[in-house]
Amino acid sequence: MASASLFAQDSPRAFINNIILKADTFARGRAVEKIYLQTDKPKYEAGDTLWFKGYLLEEPDLRAVTKSGVLYVELANDSNRVIKRLMLPLFEGLAFGNIALDKREVLQGGYFLRAYTNWMRNFDESYIFKKHFYIGNAVNNAWLINYKALAKKSIDKEKVQLNLRVTKFDTFPVGVREMQLRLTDGKRTLLKNNVNTDLDGNIDANFDLPEKANAANLSLIMQDLRKGEDNRRLVMPLILNRPDHIDVQFMPEGGELVAGLPAQVAFKAINEDGFGVNISGKVYNNNQQEVAAFTGAHKGMGVFNLQPQPGEVYTAKIKLPDGSFKTFPLPAVKNSGITLEINNPLNADSIAVMLNATPDIIAAGNVYYLLAQVRGLVAYGASLHFKNGGVIMRVSKKLFPGGILRFLLIGTDKKLLNERKVFIEHHDNLNISIKTNKPVYAQRDSIAVDIEVKTADGTPVQGSFSMAVTDNAQVKTDSLTHSNIRSYMLLTSDLKGAIEEPGYYDAAEKDAAKWQHLDYLLLTQGWVGYDWKDMWLPLPPAKYKAEKQFLVTGRVTNMFNKPVANSGVTLYSKKPLIVTDTVTNKQGEFMFKDIFPGDTAVFFVQARNKKGKSFNVGIEMDEFKPPVFAAVNDRTIPWFLNIDTSNMIKVKKQVSLKDAMAKITGGNILKEVVIKDKRIIKDSKNLNGPGEADLIIDEEMLQKTGRTSLGDLITKNVKGFNSFTDKTGFTYYRLNTMVLHLIIDGMDVDFFKPEGISPYQYFREFFDYCDAEEIKGIEVMKMPRNTSSYTRRYVQNPMAKPDENAFIEITTRSGHGPFVKKTVGTYVFRPMSFSLPLTFYTPKYKPGSAPDMTDIRSTIYWGPHIITDKSGKARVSFYAADNPGHYDYVVEGTDLEGSFGVKRGSITVKKSNLNQ
Repeated sequence: MASASLFAQDSPRAFINNIILKADTFARGRAVEKIYLQTDKPKYEAGDTLWFKGYLLEEPDLRAVTKSGVLYVELANDSNRVIKRLMLPLFEGLAFGNIALDKREVLQGGYFLRAYTNWMRNFDESYIFKKHFYIGNAVNNAWLINYKALAKKSIDKEKVQLNLRVTKFDTFPVGVREMQLRLTDGKRTLLKNNVNTDLDGNIDANFDLPEKANAANLSLIMQDLRKGEDNRRLVMPLILNRPDHIDVQFMPEGGELVAGLPAQVAFKAINEDGFGVNISGKVYNNNQQEVAAFTGAHKGMGVFNLQPQPGEVYTAKIKLPDGSFKTFPLPAVKNSGITLEINNPLNADSIAVMLNATPDIIAAGNVYYLLAQVRGLVAYGASLHFKNGGVIMRVSKKLFPGGILRFLLIGTDKKLLNERKVFIEHHDNLNISIKTNKPVYAQRDSIAVDIEVKTADGTPVQGSFSMAVTDNAQVKTDSLTHSNIRSYMLLTSDLKGAIEEPGYYDAAEKDAAKWQHLDYLLLTQGWVGYDWKDMWLPLPPAKYKAEKQFLVTGRVTNMFNKPVANSGVTLYSKKPLIVTDTVTNKQGEFMFKDIFPGDTAVFFVQARNKKGKSFNVGIEMDEFKPPVFAAVNDRTIPWFLNIDTSNMIKVKKQVSLKDAMAKITGGNILKEVVIKDKRIIKDSKNLNGPGEADLIIDEEMLQKTGRTSLGDLITKNVKGFNSFTDKTGFTYYRLNTMVLHLIIDGMDVDFFKPEGISPYQYFREFFDYCDAEEIKGIEVMKMPRNTSSYTRRYVQNPMAKPDENAFIEITTRSGHGPFVKKTVGTYVFRPMSFSLPLTFYTPKYKPGSAPDMTDIRSTIYWGPHIITDKSGKARVSFYAADNPGHYDYVVEGTDLEGSFGVKRGSITVKKSNLNQ
């Protein structure tokens, strides 16, 4: 990181040095981690596997993180519900993983891939990595939907005219079919109506839009009401994009409009769908005189010049497509102030900084300070005053690393007066070259790829890289839609809000127009980093600690909830076999290190008091509490909605490949085997296997019950559930005449029952404590075929018969077993297990192997762990599939010391001469 350049006398120099020291201490004390995930594809189908590699780097140098050793990755749907959560070990800031997109769990729709460390939770949520994509299921019996929606205002209502056309995959109309249409706004159903398609598959639906409807979150649900078509249900966003709902924001460069000082004003226009829309308009003063005109240049962004005058109030008027106009106010004009203007030419070696002040500020003769901050550190500082009017300064770009540079103007009171972001480009990307051993390959041919990485000056680079190769006929790898590792680390991760087509700015260093558009982006997009005023406050303690490794931690307390020091604590585990112990500190805290939680890890923790007994001591474990992130309204258009020609060609290719494979194999191997009337509880520990129970209450049924207790759930849904008092006066629960056992997440609650409490009262605590929202599913075992395995496992009496005992298996959302958090002297701890990546499978073919269309991989190769040697070289190899055409590849990576490289290209595979 470059040191500050000082153009000041001793006192200003000391002032700036103090700021540099303070900023450095603050930035390093709260060093931000950034995680980027490269995935094998931009979109997926249900039944696919999502492969990814994570790169965790730390500011300010963007080197590999050593502070955090645990990474969390989540798959969440558009309703912000987490479908899957993984915990992965990090090695030198790198992690590899995969997520199976099970058709039963991952339905067609939009999803977010999120990644974070525990340390990252201390900072702005914008730092959390998020990638939005669509999971579809293209089959030859799918329907295609085309719609047009037009909203018109009446006197007191807004009417929507909706014209839909429903066709089959072969474009034949779905005619004379009864449908149910539902309009929803988040979780609310606004309208519901049964309609019929005409002979051409058309539906005309006109309705009044409710006044309080959130148009940015409207969805249309279409369901086929024909008998036997219960599962034909299509969900699509209803995007109105009403012209009069366009929003325009105006942002003066440097922060404010100041009377008498020339200003450059940036603007950004956004449609109802959240995307930029190019507009044009004019600016008027109090007397409705035109003083400026503007036109959008890129994604609704642009700039115009304005000379604000004292006492004026400026408004902008834009013309809408229907000929009407909409007016927006510009920021208020300040009578006194300073303006900051930056000129950052693409190929220049310096940045021009221009500052102007009003006469009162010039007359005061005060000293001001221009600072340049990058990734938290102040890398440049200079003092200035306005005795002779405006100030022009040139700052060398060599002082700063590549990425976003933040210019700040402050006064001697350390208050921030002006701010401006620019991008520093040194043309120092890692150069990745790709060479293949053949110019063209045949089907099932062996493909060898040589990778060589060098710096811009030709020095070989040792680093870590990942490579994805996909079939161009099935996968559209749009470089504009998503960031790559370089643009994410240097640009998008430091900006707030969604950035439309971030990949567009990748070539900005070679294109003057894109460079200008990048500057518009920085003028209109917020900065993620901390506020300047925060730096002068005491550095608060971190709420979330960095996890160097997986730890088992907790506290031992006595019956008065006071910590027990020097208490012996023992940890047992059967798989893997672990027996280890430790002693609590003065605060009663204990810690177990160097433990690797494998699949379905279960740890039994036992504490003892000073007398060596587990009486009157309790254990409180530190359980991982996953964060709840804010929902992001990033609505992806489903593949079947208003599909264009190029996408339709790809979808038809996918379907034709599946059909061709089905003819060869005698059936579609991707087709899901559906067992009717059998409900499956995800993550259930059912000893009989998935769906093997006499009664199953699944998540769908539980969601309809609302908030109710476990006891009420069982009472209403399980026939024969009752209580019984025996001759000795003991009361307990039964199922008909069978003794009832309660199993929670594979653990018998009787194991935890304290002495002296009746079975009835003990079970009652569980039945009253838990509600439906905490449960994934309930499975009842009462017939011998389903109870025998449970009887052998949980009933201690060897003479017990299967028809004497019944079992209720409860699967909770946490998966942590019984809900009693504090048990006398013992604790069964079920943490998340580390998800170890599988090896991407690619078949190996013998020379001359004849293609038969049974290998139609869309991801041809995924290599997450490519390490270049001292000469900057690495080699990978894989085999071509049966589908000829072009394979697109993307190679991304870093030297783990702050430099990044990205390489895109294609490999040609032609049809084999061998007989098919």
